[in-house]
Amino acid sequence: MGVVYQAQDPAIGRTVAVKSIRIAEIADPREQQRVKDRIFREAQSAGVLSHPHIVTIYDIQEEGDVAYIFMEYIEGSTLEKMLLDDEPPSKEHILALLRQTAAALDFAHAKGIVHRDIKPANIMVSKDWSAKIADFGIAKMQSQSMTQTGLVMGTPSYMSPEQIQGKTVDGKADQFSLGVIAYEVMTGEKPFVAESLPTLLFKLVGEPAIPAIRLNPTLDVSIDAVLQKALAKTPDQRWENCGAFIAALEEQCRRHPTWTTQTRGQVSMAATEAMPTPIVPEPPKAPAPVVIPPAPKPAPVPVAAPVVAPAPVAPKPVPPGPEPIHTPPVAPIAPAPAQGNRTMLLVGAAVVLLLLVGFVAMKFMGGKGDGTTPTVASNEVPIAPPLPKVVESGSKAEPKKPEPIPSGDKPASPDPAPSGKGMVAVEIRSTPPGAKITLDDGKVEGCTSPCTLDLAPGRHVLIAQLDKYETANKIFNLPADSKLNVNLRRQTGTVAVSSNPAGAQIVVDGIEYPEKTPTMLTLPVGKHKVTVSFPGRGEKSRDFNIEDGAQLDYSVNFGGN
Repeated sequence: MGVVYQAQDPAIGRTVAVKSIRIAEIADPREQQRVKDRIFREAQSAGVLSHPHIVTIYDIQEEGDVAYIFMEYIEGSTLEKMLLDDEPPSKEHILALLRQTAAALDFAHAKGIVHRDIKPANIMVSKDWSAKIADFGIAKMQSQSMTQTGLVMGTPSYMSPEQIQGKTVDGKADQFSLGVIAYEVMTGEKPFVAESLPTLLFKLVGEPAIPAIRLNPTLDVSIDAVLQKALAKTPDQRWENCGAFIAALEEQCRRHPTWTTQTRGQVSMAATEAMPTPIVPEPPKAPAPVVIPPAPKPAPVPVAAPVVAPAPVAPKPVPPGPEPIHTPPVAPIAPAPAQGNRTMLLVGAAVVLLLLVGFVAMKFMGGKGDGTTPTVASNEVPIAPPLPKVVESGSKAEPKKPEPIPSGDKPASPDPAPSGKGMVAVEIRSTPPGAKITLDDGKVEGCTSPCTLDLAPGRHVLIAQLDKYETANKIFNLPADSKLNVNLRRQTGTVAVSSNPAGAQIVVDGIEYPEKTPTMLTLPVGKHKVTVSFPGRGEKSRDFNIEDGAQLDYSVNFGGN
C-alpha cells in the first residue's frame, strides 16, 4: 500500500521513518474515507503506546490521496532478514528478542490494542539487539478495512485461526503469531506450510502444527509442548498472555540447554522419518532362495532315464565317435555313405546324453549317496567318469572325483549364523542413566542402562523406566540398530505464580529465577519450595508436591499501595 522513507525532521534534527499509504488504491470513495478516518484513529491509538520495544509514532499528515505516518527510525535490520542469513542468531539473542516482543505485546493488549500482523518483517532489531515492533495499530486498520472490500490482509502463515475465520480477536491472536515466529526461529521452518493459499488456510484452522522435535531433534519434547500450546486452535487453550508463553519457553530451554537453532532449509527429518529401517531386516530372507534346489526340474529326467537305460545300442555308436575326431573336420561331412549309419549315430548320441543327464540328476537327487546307483551302474560306469573332468582327463582314476560333490554339499549346510548363534551385541544407554530396560514384553532378560545385551536379529521393542521420568518406548531392528540411546523426559507439573503488586522475585528450592511475577513455572515432579519476595514488603513461601501434569496456582498479596 505504500513506501517507507528515511527522512530528517528539520524542527528537531532527528532522523525519522516516514510511511506513506496510498489511499487512492481503494476504488470506492466511501471506503476511502473510512480508511482515512481509521488511519488517523489507529495512529492516535498507537501513539499512546510508549514502550521501549514498540516503534514510536510521532505524527500523521495527509497530502492529497496519500497519508504519511512519521515514526521512530530504527538503525538495524528486521528479524525476517536475519532468518535468511546463513547463520541464525544465537539462542540467547533469540530468547531475548522473543521476551522483549512478548512484553511489548502484553503492554499493548492491556490498553486494548491488538496488532494482528505480528511477523518477522514487523520486528525491527537494533544494533544492540533490542526488539522493536513496527506497524502497531496500522495492521489492525488494514485487516479490518480491507476485509470489508473482500480482501484478506496480513501474512497468512502467521495469522491466527480466529482471524482467518473472521471472528472477534484479542491478544491471544497476537500470541498465536508470536508462537509461529518462535517455532520458526527454533526449527528453521514454519509450523504450517502448503503450496496453495486455500490449503494453507485449511491447515491453520484445522490441522495441528508439525511437532517441532521432528524438524529440530535438539529440542526437548517439553519445549515442543510449550510451542504447541501457543499454537492451539482456540484462544482459551493458549497461554494466559504472551509473557507467560515466553517465560515457559525460556524455562524449558534453560532446563534443556543442549538445543540449538537452525537456519531455513536445513531441516533434519532423519529422527522422525527413521521408520523405514524396519524394512532392513527383510534382506536376510534373500539367502533362503539362494538354496534353490534346482533338483525338482531334473527330477522328471530320471524317470525317462531308466526307460532308455537298458538300450545297449549306446556302446556301439560310441566307438565310431573317436574316428571322426581323428580325421579332418570336413571328413565327417564328406563321407555320408549311408543314411542309416548317421541316423544310428544320432540316436546313439541322444541316448548317451540322456544317460549322462540321468546319471547327474540321480547324483544330485541322491544327496547323501556314495555316488553309485544300482539301477544305472552297470551301463553307466564307463560313461559317467568323464563328466566331472571332461577337459582334464578321461581315465578311470577320476570317477572318485565326484566324491567331493557330496562333501561339496557341506558348504550349503554349514550356515555360519547357527555356528555363531546369530546373536548381535546391542549397546543400550539412557539419558539420564540408571533406567530399567525391558525387552519384548519381558520375553528377553532386560538390564539397567548403560548395558550390553546379546539379542537375536530382527525386530525388538524396548521399554525404559526411571523414577520421576516418563516411560519411553523404542522399536529397533537388528543388526541395523546395534547402538541405542533413549532420552527420558522428566515428569513435570506447572505452578502459575502471581503477586500484587506484580514484578516480585521468585526463588525455587534456593535457586533465584530470572522471571518475575506473573509467570508460569514448570517444575519436575516431587517436593519444591517456592518463595516470592518484593523489595521492602517481605517474602512469602509455600511448599508444593508436584505431580505429573499438575496445574497449580500460587498468588501472593503483599498489600499496601
